[in-house]
Amino acid sequence: MKFSAYESNRNVVSVWAYPLFLVLNLLLIHNWTGALTWPVLDDDHQRDFNTALGTTLLSGFFWLTIRNVHKNAASTLIAALVSLEKLSQYNHHRGVLSRQFAKHLMWSTSVGVIMPVAYLLSEGLVTRIDEPEVLVIALTSIPFWLLLTLFILQVFSNTHYLQKLASTEHSNSIKELNSLREIFNMALSNTLIAVSGFALTPIFWINKPVPFFDIVILTVYAGLISAYLFLPMIIVAKRMRTVSNIMMTEHESEITQLIRQQANSGETSTLSKKIESIETNKETLRKILSKSQKLRLLMCMMPLPTSWFVFLFVEYFYYG
Repeated sequence: MKFSAYESNRNVVSVWAYPLFLVLNLLLIHNWTGALTWPVLDDDHQRDFNTALGTTLLSGFFWLTIRNVHKNAASTLIAALVSLEKLSQYNHHRGVLSRQFAKHLMWSTSVGVIMPVAYLLSEGLVTRIDEPEVLVIALTSIPFWLLLTLFILQVFSNTHYLQKLASTEHSNSIKELNSLREIFNMALSNTLIAVSGFALTPIFWINKPVPFFDIVILTVYAGLISAYLFLPMIIVAKRMRTVSNIMMTEHESEITQLIRQQANSGETSTLSKKIESIETNKETLRKILSKSQKLRLLMCMMPLPTSWFVFLFVEYFYYG
């Protein structure tokens, strides 16, 4: 998978084309084996239908978003290196991230192979493995688990790497804070994309009762994933707060010196304007997150509960 900062128009098409090609092919395969045929005949068919549709759509979604995560990371890396005046090191850092991606790909492949086996065992489907639709669902769920795991690993590791780069390389607090804001925006975008994808999870319970055990497991799983996705933002925000406090302390010292200078020299106009400017900067530093960032952070909380509300509403009126 190409890790690149910017794409040509032709490559932008390919970013969409490959995930779309995967989704269309999986839908055709599941239809051919009988998992996605209509009408749904019984409970086993409904479960196969839901699983085939859900894993197919999410596989395409996570493949697409991994490409987007890479592009965001590379763009943010360029901005950080420009701020550091070390753009010549771009290829080095991109190489580090690419090797990290290769390592994550191996781990994700292992998870992709293990989870379908666990699914067959937990759902008691081993006895139906001779049925074409069950076997194909098990095989085609490998890319789903692989891409899901890879996405989660990449979101966390890319943000952590860039935050570490900005914090260790910068000697200028203002430049570090600006870089951290760029990294926070990247982490926020990735998290919003992720929770939007998880909003598709009700597909797995179409026209089926949602057992209390499933609700508990889903809630715990969603909580763990959310904590994992929000953790990079929390780390970056804490560092932003630390840098802001350092800068405000420096501003306080500067104001104190200006007040003393004003008292000794008797000059008021110029020094007053400087003090006023510094006080304005202090007010800006107190606001760690902008209004748009707070709004996007709130939006991160909305997709999953909203999707379940809509799902239950439709289920109630459509299926009774």
